[in-house]
Amino acid sequence: MKAFFYLLLFSTLLFSNSLNLNKKDLVILKKIKSLSDDDMLSYSLMAIAIKESSLGKYVVNHKTKDYGLFQANIKTVISRQKVKDTKENREFFANKLINDVSFSTANAIIELEYWRKVHKDNWAKTWASYNTGWRYDGKTGFKYANSIFEIIKKLKLEYRL
Repeated sequence: MKAFFYLLLFSTLLFSNSLNLNKKDLVILKKIKSLSDDDMLSYSLMAIAIKESSLGKYVVNHKTKDYGLFQANIKTVISRQKVKDTKENREFFANKLINDVSFSTANAIIELEYWRKVHKDNWAKTWASYNTGWRYDGKTGFKYANSIFEIIKKLKLEYRL
C-alpha cells in the first residue's frame, strides 16, 4: 500500500502541469533563467513574469498602469528614467515596456535589486515590496510574496527548471 502511494505521488508530480505551461512558455522561462547567475533573482523573475503577465500574454493593465512582461508601474519607471511625468512620456515608456523585453527585464531587475537591498536579502519582503512598495507588511504584500514563493517551488520541483 505504501509503495502504491509513493508511485501515485511520483507519477502525479512527474506528469502534472499545475501552472499550465506550454513548450513556448518553458522556452521563455529558460531564457529568463539564463539572465542571471543569481538563482533567487532568476527564479524571482520567472515567477513574477508568470504571476504578472502570464509570461507575456497580458502585458497591459490600464487600471493599475502596469506594463510589460513584469508589469512595471509606469510612475516608477518614469521616476527611474528621471524624465518629466507627462502623457507623452507615459505613453512612450509604456510602449517600451510592452515592446522591448530587454527594457522591461532591466526594470524588473532594478526594482528587485532595490527592494532586496532595502530588505537586506529577505526575499519574502522583496517580493511583497515588488507588488506593494513600502506597504509590504500588509495582507496584500504577504499574499503576493506567498504566491511568488509557491510558483518558485513549482518551477523547481515540478518543472525542474
